[in-house]
Amino acid sequence: ESACTAYLGNMLRVVRLRCPAVRGVRAMATNPYPPPPPGRGATADLCDIHIKEPVDTIVEGSGVQIMQSIFRDYGKRTRFSGQVSTVKCHESNPRVRAALEEEGQGRVLVVDAGGSQRCAVLGDNLAAMGARNGWAGVVVNGCIRDSEDIAGMEIGVKALNTHPLKSSKRDPGLRDVPVVVAGTLVTPGDWLYADRDGILVAPYELSMDGDK
Repeated sequence: ESACTAYLGNMLRVVRLRCPAVRGVRAMATNPYPPPPPGRGATADLCDIHIKEPVDTIVEGSGVQIMQSIFRDYGKRTRFSGQVSTVKCHESNPRVRAALEEEGQGRVLVVDAGGSQRCAVLGDNLAAMGARNGWAGVVVNGCIRDSEDIAGMEIGVKALNTHPLKSSKRDPGLRDVPVVVAGTLVTPGDWLYADRDGILVAPYELSMDGDK
């Protein structure tokens, strides 16, 4: 009986080492924060409900803004949403790390890196930290790296492109200030909705029945 028990114990250890799903379950068990809720609605449906004006008067007519379609999806979650926190930086990411170290509470971090494509301001370590701490997603007006690893993480990540070089730590940047990203003014406390079709930003939470 003891030999059988030892054999089963060894087999379980092998499965844990080789099976990503089992490792993921163990990681979830040690995650101090619950995963963020799924995205609240498809951006196309939200546009149909909340935008009643012609395209050239969208901002004035509804308060809902649509970002220019310049982002690519990199995280496992392609649909995500939440209240916005912002970082403004230039080729430096200390504020990005500081933000993702916080409890996310289902928020979305918008990083305005000035559109720089000379280095990455987010990598696998920071993305994993954001997923562990309950951030719904990160939108980067700039580049990320470690994209193959980030593709398997339970977090939404959108960015302009990838770049293998990490950023510097020279400029700490600014936290929770208004930023302009992809032609859209994003203010801390706004609500952001993202999926494969695009990104919406609104000053209030959008519902699927047309009510604010």
